[in-house]
Amino acid sequence: MFARLTQLARHSVIYGLSTSIQRLQGLVLLPVYTSTLYIPSRSEFGDYTLVYTFIAFMNFFYLYGMDSALLRYFFLGRHDRRTVFSTTFLFLLTTSVITTGLIFIISPHLAQWILSDDRLTIYFRLAGLILLFDSLLNLPYLILRAEERPVSFTLYRTFRFLLELGLNLLFVVALKKGVLGILYANLTAAIINFGVMFPIIRRYFLPRIHRELAREMIRFGLPFLPNGIAYMTIEMVDRFLVKGILGKDVVGLYSANYKFGTVLLLMVVAFRNAWQPFFLKIAPQADSRTVFSRVLTYYVIIAGAVVLTVSYFIRDILTARYLGKFYLFGQQYWEGIPIIPIILLSYFFYGIYVILTPGFYILKKSQFMVVFTGSAAIINILANLILLPYLGIWGAAVSTWLSYFTMAFTIFLVSRRIYPIPIEWERIGKMFLLMAGLLCLYYWVPLAFWQRLGILLLGAIYVYGMVLNRREKEILSGQVTRWLPVWRNR
Repeated sequence: MFARLTQLARHSVIYGLSTSIQRLQGLVLLPVYTSTLYIPSRSEFGDYTLVYTFIAFMNFFYLYGMDSALLRYFFLGRHDRRTVFSTTFLFLLTTSVITTGLIFIISPHLAQWILSDDRLTIYFRLAGLILLFDSLLNLPYLILRAEERPVSFTLYRTFRFLLELGLNLLFVVALKKGVLGILYANLTAAIINFGVMFPIIRRYFLPRIHRELAREMIRFGLPFLPNGIAYMTIEMVDRFLVKGILGKDVVGLYSANYKFGTVLLLMVVAFRNAWQPFFLKIAPQADSRTVFSRVLTYYVIIAGAVVLTVSYFIRDILTARYLGKFYLFGQQYWEGIPIIPIILLSYFFYGIYVILTPGFYILKKSQFMVVFTGSAAIINILANLILLPYLGIWGAAVSTWLSYFTMAFTIFLVSRRIYPIPIEWERIGKMFLLMAGLLCLYYWVPLAFWQRLGILLLGAIYVYGMVLNRREKEILSGQVTRWLPVWRNR
């Protein structure tokens, strides 16, 4: 078991690097985006947030579950992989061109509805083109995941990150194009990235569609569309509700702080990229469910540690003055820092949801997915409408946590019936108890830096003594013994 889990961990780490690089751009450029030199107001930062919320939401319409279908039929289908890829690519190309054309036509209405300013029509036309190229770019990246080539995956992601970073420095910093410059940089990077990855597309492409396979893939993939819409409702609808209830200025404040809460999302997405091919590959093995159970336990331990560590020190990181000259985070956004641990905790439960998905892929029960995300989306909307007028951005953060907890809880209830996994309740319960206690302590008691550090060290001792089993302690002790002489020699 440990050999397979080691491979999963290794691939997750490599995907983690690529995922971090992919999403790092938003964090690396946040000092620029939150500087009044380049984006003068929180309201304009709100425009940026709302346009990219639209892009993220529409991404599910562009893919309509065909990405999940491609991955599944690569491993468990009856047709050869080139036929699976070509059918998917040609369908997505056709529907993406049509959808982008529709966005061009209705872009003035989108600008007025979403940004309350029809002079910003160009934002949505550029967004439509970004969506077109990014939807097609998803496929070669899926090929690299299916082939279990995480290093190549990471190199391509790194290239895209560096390209987009350089283009942002050109359009936003040098040319001072503001939000428009961010969109120009994204579109240019997407076009170049598509050209660079075209050899992967050409290697798998056949100029034909297999109709029977297409119907089968669409039947499998389409249930992921409402599931994706519901998920993006959970992830993004709070921006629109904050705008409607509290104004665009508050959207900027909330979104800027929310970005730092996605630190754990980087880890979850990286894990998911390795997890899906992993569980599909080992599903036929007799002990697969035991492996899935152990993965859940290790995730709770590691992700719980990340939640606590980032929560205890994020304010110190963001409000420190570096080199005596600059902050990582614009001072006008500091008042929202306390919501970051709540966002971290939300993604902690999203990771649990991801780990409990294997049965729905293996048994082709994708229609259930919308039940989990749909119920969470309803909770999210209702909670935001109730809490935002009274709690401000705290209401949005708590609503996000409630919705992701709902996703994890509902998938747990259903998976117990159709694909039960033997969960290690005692160990997971001890970790939950530690997280609840330390987060309550963080919010209720003002703690100095050294006090927080000491508390986390005590937490680590608790995990070692109370949560890890004998075999895990032996492995951990062996790793420490092996690395200690290396550090001493340094």
